[in-house]
Amino acid sequence: MKINFKKISLGVLATICLTQNVLSYDIVDRAKLIDDRFKTMEMLRPFGHNFYLDINGAVTTDAMDLKDDAEKIGKLEGTTDQQIDEANKILEKYYDKEQVLRARFGFGIPIFSFNAFDINFEPNLRVDAGLMAILTPQKETANFTTLVQQIGNIDGVPQGAVDKILNCVSGATPSDGDDLLVVCVPTYITTAERDQIKDAGIEKIPYIASIASTTKELPKIDVYAKVEAKAGLWFDYTKGEHFFGTFGLYGLGRIDVNKTANAALLLGDSAGLDVTENTLINAAVDYRFGYKNSNYSAFFSVEELKLAEMSSEDNGATPDFGTDPLIRLHGQADYKVSFFKMSPYAGIHKRSGYDLADGFYVGSDWGMHVWEDRVGLTFKTALDKEHITLGLKTKLWLMHLDLTGKFAVSDKVDDIKVSNYYGLNFRLFF
Repeated sequence: MKINFKKISLGVLATICLTQNVLSYDIVDRAKLIDDRFKTMEMLRPFGHNFYLDINGAVTTDAMDLKDDAEKIGKLEGTTDQQIDEANKILEKYYDKEQVLRARFGFGIPIFSFNAFDINFEPNLRVDAGLMAILTPQKETANFTTLVQQIGNIDGVPQGAVDKILNCVSGATPSDGDDLLVVCVPTYITTAERDQIKDAGIEKIPYIASIASTTKELPKIDVYAKVEAKAGLWFDYTKGEHFFGTFGLYGLGRIDVNKTANAALLLGDSAGLDVTENTLINAAVDYRFGYKNSNYSAFFSVEELKLAEMSSEDNGATPDFGTDPLIRLHGQADYKVSFFKMSPYAGIHKRSGYDLADGFYVGSDWGMHVWEDRVGLTFKTALDKEHITLGLKTKLWLMHLDLTGKFAVSDKVDDIKVSNYYGLNFRLFF
């Protein structure tokens, strides 16, 4: 019986795409899924045993513009109502749409290969560091009390200071636009409490008279940023003609920030908020086990599996991203006729925070390679639940350059518009 790999893959994907996600938007869960999808693209560009320099970057079209415009909001003039209206105008084109920025840098040094127990090992020392940020502007219906209460969720704001500020609003009857960090000192909050609030990144808390006793649609920006680094030793191995895999033992450091900048913070020139002290360094392992036969191969892998905690903050805070591993199942076929190659593939990945269906992907690389694969041109196509990926990779012996675009095929996820991503990968081999 013949099995049509392509029809099965597309059929499964079509079924998955019909499944609706009814959960509310969670920026950390979105970060996990987006990051793992980019890691899938990187996984499809294996390093090999050579020393490498690897640079990856991806961005949505308006990410940097949003950063600049958010900074402008803190410098608006006029009445508070006018500032809110102007802030809404500035952010209008960004509302309910994710803006993503991602960058990674890595290098590796090969160590001599050796054989043991009929297994060929090719070890590498590797270091990899990366940054990812997501900004999602939205509108919220709120009054001034709820805005100020959100300030109490910011790390570094003294316990009880928010309630004192709200008491100040009732007792001191500030005028529209007054800075409560001035009006409320020292009668309602102490100078020390004010300084602690400012140290948390809040320069001022402007009083908004128009929403003191009513509600209004106000701007807010959900912000998530993650920095992580890996350093350790990886062993690529093969046994006989059929079995292959990778084992990596390394240190994984991670720190992240998950904040919401509401109207009070944006108008108070407080978009630059302090990062939570939640640095965590773990000993972790990657393991991949694969089987290949003729033109076909498949593997199962576990990445970032925590072995032990090596270092953390004294307060016990951990990154919101968590420490759950990334699990993957991947299958691929490779065909070659003269200098033409085609490699269709399908797979699925899973990490806590998103559904199994979200991790399904299918695609194919096809192109031409000459001079024992030292020179080549490869076209990339892939499809997941949210994007179709198109790419072009050129390989010139000691380097390659890979340009990709991920174009949305889904309109929205949890009422947030799906963005297009544009990426670049530059790599040197020696």
